[in-house]
Amino acid sequence: MSGIEALLAGRTLADRYRIEEVIGRGGMGAVYRATDERLGRPVALKVVTASAGGDPGARGRMRARFRHEAASAGRLPHHPNVVPVYDYGTDATLGLDFIVMELLRGEDLASRLARSGPPALGTSLRILREAARGVAVGHRAGLIHRDVKPGNVFLAQGDDAREIQVRVLDFGIAKAVAEEDTSSGLTQDGRAPLSPAYASPEQLRGEPRLTPASDVFSLGALAFQLLTGQRPFTEQDRNRFAAGMEVPLPSLRARNPVVPQEVDALVARALAANPAERFENAGAFADALDAAIRRLPEEAAGARVPAGAPIPPEDRVYGDDRTVLAGAADDDDRTMLAPPLSSGPIHPRNVPPPVRPPQPVIPPRRVQEPERGGAGRAMAVGALLVVLGGGGVFAYQQMNADGGGSARPLSELSDSAQADSAGGDSIDPTDALALSLEGRRAMQARDFEAAADFYRRASEAAPENVSYRDNYAYALLQLGRGEEAERVLVEAIRINPNYDLLHSHLGDALLARGDTAGAIQSFTRFVQLTPDRAAQGTAQQRIQALTAATQPAPPPPQTFDTLPAPTPLPPAPDTTNAPRDTIRMP
Repeated sequence: MSGIEALLAGRTLADRYRIEEVIGRGGMGAVYRATDERLGRPVALKVVTASAGGDPGARGRMRARFRHEAASAGRLPHHPNVVPVYDYGTDATLGLDFIVMELLRGEDLASRLARSGPPALGTSLRILREAARGVAVGHRAGLIHRDVKPGNVFLAQGDDAREIQVRVLDFGIAKAVAEEDTSSGLTQDGRAPLSPAYASPEQLRGEPRLTPASDVFSLGALAFQLLTGQRPFTEQDRNRFAAGMEVPLPSLRARNPVVPQEVDALVARALAANPAERFENAGAFADALDAAIRRLPEEAAGARVPAGAPIPPEDRVYGDDRTVLAGAADDDDRTMLAPPLSSGPIHPRNVPPPVRPPQPVIPPRRVQEPERGGAGRAMAVGALLVVLGGGGVFAYQQMNADGGGSARPLSELSDSAQADSAGGDSIDPTDALALSLEGRRAMQARDFEAAADFYRRASEAAPENVSYRDNYAYALLQLGRGEEAERVLVEAIRINPNYDLLHSHLGDALLARGDTAGAIQSFTRFVQLTPDRAAQGTAQQRIQALTAATQPAPPPPQTFDTLPAPTPLPPAPDTTNAPRDTIRMP
C-alpha cells in the first residue's frame, strides 16, 4: 500500500467500519476488506481516494458521480444475482465518501477468462443467463447498467468450491430510464463512461438517451466471447458503429460449430445494430436463454469453447474505473471515459498501410471563426489581431470577404494571408483561431507535419469545432497516417455527424487501409450531405468505380452426383437439474 491507502489501514470510518487491507483498486479509489463493528461482520468498503489535482470542480464531479453510484446501487432490490449495498455515506473527519457492500469470495469473469479461457458450453450459457437476470433487476427498477462486461460479472464461490453464484457488479454508472440524458455532467465532457469492446452502437455514437436494449447488446457481446473465446467486433468495427455506419454481424457458429442454431439466433438478435430489433430488456433475453438451456443436448452442454486468439494491444482502453484485485496484471477490460485528443505528438503504428491514394480527392475547407455575438465577437477579434500583428488584419478580412464566413477551399486563399510568426511562442495555445491560421499557412506551404501539429492544438483548444479536426485529419492523411486520421474523424462525426467533409475524408482513411465497403458508405453519406454539386459528382464517380471494382466474379459452375442427406438432430432432453441461481463448475 502507498499514499492514502496506507494511512487508511487500521482507521475506522463513520465510527463504524474498521479498515483492514486493500483488496482491489480502480480509477476513482480502492476497495478494502473491513469489519462492520456494529454488526460484527466482514464487509467490502469502497472509498474514493483519487486525487482531483487541486481542481475543486473535478473533485465535485468525482463526488457527484460516486454518490450517484451509491444511490443507484442502493435502489436495487435484494436479488441473488446482484451484489447488495448495505450502506453509504461520508466520513465527517476525513471527508471521504464510501459504499459498504457484501464481501465476496471468488473472481470476476474477466480474470477467469484470462486464467483458463471460457468454460464448457453449458456452463457459459448458465453464467450468461444469471448475468442477464442480474441486469434485469436494474431494468425492472428503471435503471440501465451501461457497463456490462466480464469485469463486472463476479463468480462468487460458495462453501463447495465447485458451486458458483453469478453476481453483477457496479451499477455505479446506471441511470434511471425516466431521467436518461447526459445533462447531469457526471463526466467532464458530459458523456457517460463506457467500455468500447462491449458498448452498444448507440453508446459509441454518444446518443444521449439509452434504453435497456443497450445493456442487451452488451450482454450479446459478452455471450459471443463466452461461446467463441473471441470478441464479436474489432476496433475498426467500433469506429464504424461510432460513425453511424453499417457493420456486418459476425457468425457465431462459424467460430464455434457446436453452438446450437437456437442459441446462435438469440445472440444475433441481442447484437442487432438497431435497438428495436433486440430483446426489449435483459429479462426477456434471460428467459429466452433459459428456454434454450432446457433444450440443450447433453453432449453439446459439455463441449469446450475454443480458446480464441490473444486480444491485441490496440483493443486496450483507458481511464480505468474497474475494481481489480490487488497486484493483478493489467487487462483490457476497462471502463473508459471518452478520451481527449492527445496533448503530445501522435506516432503511427509500426504497420505498413495498404495501398492508398496519394492524397484525399476533396480538400478541406477554410475553417470558420467560432460563432460569437456582439461585444464577445469584437473582443475575440481584437485579441486575435494583437496576437497576429499587422498581417492578421488582412487574414481577418479574407475570412469575412464572402459576407459572413461561408467556407471556401484552401486553394482560393491568398498566400499573403499569413500571420506574423517571428516568435512561435508568442501564440497563446488557447487561442484556437490563431492556431488554425498558422495551420492554414503551413498547409499552403505543404508543410503537413507542422499543419497537423497546429490543427491538433487548435482542436484541443476548441474541441467542439469539427472543422479544426477535419483539417487535422486531412494533414494526417497527407502524411500517410490514415489510422490516426480515422480516429480523429470518427470522434468528430460523433460531435457533428452532419459536417459533410468529415465523411469524405473518413472514406479516404478507410480506403487507405483497404476497407472499400466502409469507404463507399462514407462517400455515400458525403453525397447526401454536401451542397457542393461538383464535389457530389466527384464522390459519385468514386462510388461507382469502387463498387465496380468490388463486384465478385461469377463462380465456376459446379456439378454434384448426389447431395448428402441431412443428419437428423437428436432429441433435446431437459438436463437442467442444478439450483436456479448457482452453477456447478466442471
